[in-house]
Amino acid sequence: MVTINDRDYKEIIQEVGYPIVKEEDLEFSREDIQDLFIYPALRDYFTWFPKTETLSVQIAGSFSIPFPDEFTFGVIDSRLNTSPSSGGSTSSPFINEIVYSVSKSGGVYGTNNDYGFTESRLYERAEKLATADSVRAFKLKVSEADKLAKGYTNISGELIITWAKWSYNFDDVIFRRKSEVINLAKSYMLKGFAQLRGQMTSDVGVEFDTGLFLDRAEELKEEVKTKWKEIAKIVVIRN
Repeated sequence: MVTINDRDYKEIIQEVGYPIVKEEDLEFSREDIQDLFIYPALRDYFTWFPKTETLSVQIAGSFSIPFPDEFTFGVIDSRLNTSPSSGGSTSSPFINEIVYSVSKSGGVYGTNNDYGFTESRLYERAEKLATADSVRAFKLKVSEADKLAKGYTNISGELIITWAKWSYNFDDVIFRRKSEVINLAKSYMLKGFAQLRGQMTSDVGVEFDTGLFLDRAEELKEEVKTKWKEIAKIVVIRN
């Protein structure tokens, strides 16, 4: 069920004569307007500008991750972090003591000099990263039908995945896009009113100029969709 505040809702129905035409005199109820016209506008909006949620999970080999909820419809970004840890201990008490001394005092062997130990560790870390990158294989595929993100990696690492999500709540539309979604909802509503009044013309014999509604609906829709098409589409998968 779509939720929308009264101010935004009234701005939408103003297109068909509100407040001169009272809400109760409109051909559609508020619930119908929300479900039939505002919901499609929200659906279009979140396809282009989804809400996001980030998940981090350790993976190795084949993996399959279910979409977190019914409002998740895809993946915006996925990355595999294979950086080795800079902390932890080794199997050598002597090396552990050196690491501890360097981290605490900046020196080793009871001196203020680290004798190139820090530089050596940096080279070692860079070498490990280069080795990991050279042998890494990582693939992720999104199955919208099964609502799964699944794939394979030949090395273990931290998968950072950003989900694409939609919402029934009109307040989840970002402020700078709200007027565009309002216009898109007006477009769907005008088309719905025109179709209904066109049927009334044939069934009851009352004449309405439905062409004006249809022209205005197409004008609003084209204006919004053209603006969105000028923006790079967000819902893509990056590895």
